[in-house]
Amino acid sequence: MIERFPKVSVMVVTYNQEDLISDTIESVLAQDYPNFEIVVSDDASTDGTANVIRDYETRFPGVVRGVYNKINLGITGNSNTAFFACEGELIALLGGDDLFLPGKLSAQVALFEDPEVTISYHGVDVFVHQTGEVLFTTNTTENEQVRDVYDLIAKGGIPGASSIMVRRSACPAHGFHPDFPAVTDWIFSIEVALKGKVQELHGVYGKYRKHGLGASERTFELLDESLKTLSVVSAAHPTNKKLQETCMKGGYRYLLGELYRQVVKGNAEKVVALKKYFRNYSVGFKRILTLAVLDLLSQKWVLSFVSTSLPKIKNLIKRNI
Repeated sequence: MIERFPKVSVMVVTYNQEDLISDTIESVLAQDYPNFEIVVSDDASTDGTANVIRDYETRFPGVVRGVYNKINLGITGNSNTAFFACEGELIALLGGDDLFLPGKLSAQVALFEDPEVTISYHGVDVFVHQTGEVLFTTNTTENEQVRDVYDLIAKGGIPGASSIMVRRSACPAHGFHPDFPAVTDWIFSIEVALKGKVQELHGVYGKYRKHGLGASERTFELLDESLKTLSVVSAAHPTNKKLQETCMKGGYRYLLGELYRQVVKGNAEKVVALKKYFRNYSVGFKRILTLAVLDLLSQKWVLSFVSTSLPKIKNLIKRNI
């Protein structure tokens, strides 16, 4: 059992979010949990983000703590700056443009009363920054649930990293893996989950902002780095047959997601480029069939037809693969 109100560090990473960081901080200050700190790491912003953080430090001493990088460290470097500044027994992740919903900290901390739980997550509303429209809510079907580290690998991570809370003592000594400059939450979550249980908090307790500027919009560009997660995890556990098989399954599923994105965009060049990746994550008849489908999709008329049809069945595909 952990103490009734263990200290929670809300780890916020930000860069050039002068117009958003205030709402993010306010969403944490509005929580009803009695024992938390907000650690905000600014990655050498060139706008007024740092000034906003300093204002909150002044108004909420001992609650809001700013960390100010002198040079831009990038996503992983800034994440580690924030991570190693955290003093809490539990750490909640939060992007500088995302939001916590009321009751999130209290509800999620309760799950850690089970000493074997090392990582928890919950559903989030994914919304359009420009309009506020909610596009979809994560973790609404059984197939989307992440029950253990194997699900975490097979399903490509936890959607909405700002839903994650971890037990500090289960985190790797290096924090966020330094070999991953941009796509670091997946391997971080896996490394923590390997130390204990994954526990879902049922309900929607956060909002993830989609505005076309984040890593989630650059998935093809970051594909090699994302798949490196599986290579590193697999190499670290060479005798774990189930984990090896799950890494293959996770890679294939991840590539299907990328294929979907490129087909919808009608990008034949990138569809063809995915062939070399699929060869690494499929064998036998599955590989033959997959490569045949890719060859078919590389034909412009087929791609044009499929690209207009796929969005209509997006949720069906996403929640059943």
